[in-house]
Amino acid sequence: MLLTGLTLLVIGVVVWLFGNRMWLLGAGLGALLGFGLLGRIPSLNSGWLGWFVVAGMTVVFGVLGFIGKAFTKIIAMVMGFIAGGAVVISFINLFSSSVNFWVWIAALIGGFIGAVLFNRFVDWGLIFFASLLGSMLVLRGAIEAFSFLPSLEGVVGSLIIVVLTVLGIFYHARQVK
Repeated sequence: MLLTGLTLLVIGVVVWLFGNRMWLLGAGLGALLGFGLLGRIPSLNSGWLGWFVVAGMTVVFGVLGFIGKAFTKIIAMVMGFIAGGAVVISFINLFSSSVNFWVWIAALIGGFIGAVLFNRFVDWGLIFFASLLGSMLVLRGAIEAFSFLPSLEGVVGSLIIVVLTVLGIFYHARQVK
């Protein structure tokens, strides 16, 4: 758990700082999905195996993001859909660990909103999702790596994510100009 948490923390910081590149955003999505997979299949969450799942998903989605630069609009819509759904599920997981039908409906709606926004505003979509995804990975990594931080879940965690996301958007927006 410590190694997986530290990996998420490092990937989160890198995505938060430099995630407006398609391959880094893809790597961050892979890390978040890998971590989500660990939560759904508890037998994978044992030491090195959990780390390999997160690292493997990070590499696969990073490579897909790099290859997908030639198909920017299509990849942007797919990444927007995945990012929108992953963000919704991650926020819901901060408040509750139960997954039911309505969580998946909310994830689909978030996915469609993410796909439309990403298709329309590719550069700003990269900035927004990189900031949001990096913030979520930083918080998840901190909670996983340091077991004395469970109080960062719920409302406090959501506030930290919002603050880090806004700071990340301002950071990336300054670099665009």
